Amino acid sequence: MNSVVDLTSAPAAAASRPPDVGAPSRASVTAFVDGVSGHNDRARQATLALALELGRRLDTPASVVGEGSAAPARSLGWRAALQQSRPELDALGEMAARSLKSSRFSAFCVTRNAAAIATLPAVARAFPDAAVVWMGAHPCLHTPGTTRTGDLSGMALAGATGLWSSGHGGGLALSNVILLGARDLDRAEKHVIANSPIRQVATGPRLQEELAATIAGRDVFVHFSADVLRPGIVPTDFQVADGLTIDTVAATARTLAGERVVGLEISELEHDPTDRFSTSAQLIVEMLTPLLPRG
Repeated sequence: MNSVVDLTSAPAAAASRPPDVGAPSRASVTAFVDGVSGHNDRARQATLALALELGRRLDTPASVVGEGSAAPARSLGWRAALQQSRPELDALGEMAARSLKSSRFSAFCVTRNAAAIATLPAVARAFPDAAVVWMGAHPCLHTPGTTRTGDLSGMALAGATGLWSSGHGGGLALSNVILLGARDLDRAEKHVIANSPIRQVATGPRLQEELAATIAGRDVFVHFSADVLRPGIVPTDFQVADGLTIDTVAATARTLAGERVVGLEISELEHDPTDRFSTSAQLIVEMLTPLLPRG
């Protein structure tokens, strides 16, 4: 399903049309609710909550892409997940291309990191020289030949950079990738990083200084995976020790906002049924607010 819906009043209803493409709009928000690469459905409601909060902050309705509750998430190997979700990923890629062309700032709320297979190639086509800052516990640099889990999400950034062919494009230059907060890496991913122009910014007292120097003078697109945070701050499927604090993420957002931020992607947030007011979604958006366009 591909639709535009004002989530403030109609979370399930939709008018079947893409966003209008004319004079550039200030901002666009896209929610991808397909369960690609997920083994539970908890990310879908959280993704819609993120889109709702971003839409409120940016004063814009959200485009919704994916099957939603019509197709329950299942644990699938990467090949089956890719095949099952190909129509939805194609639609997401097309929506991303339109949004990046027609909006000054494009926000994407996606269930799982696997969706970046479709969004990041569109970013690379629209902004070939942009720095793509991947904030996540996992660098997602596996290929079909190195993955041990078979999880498509673990192969997302590798697909977008052309280390393997996903069928959704692979034009993101490795030299444009900046890893931040990655700490759950295995031998194959460490090998890719050590033998490529990917930059990995170390967390620590010089994080902001090093990050500012790395992105200086460049357009920036940010991918934020909820697992980059310390465990327990927000619900996410894979909790990895030694993550970033709320203050560090907020400071990082301010550093990134020193350059022109063309877009933001948020993934891997899960819904907590006791969180009636979607406070986790609100917290993430609040941390990342410096990235949003002003005025």
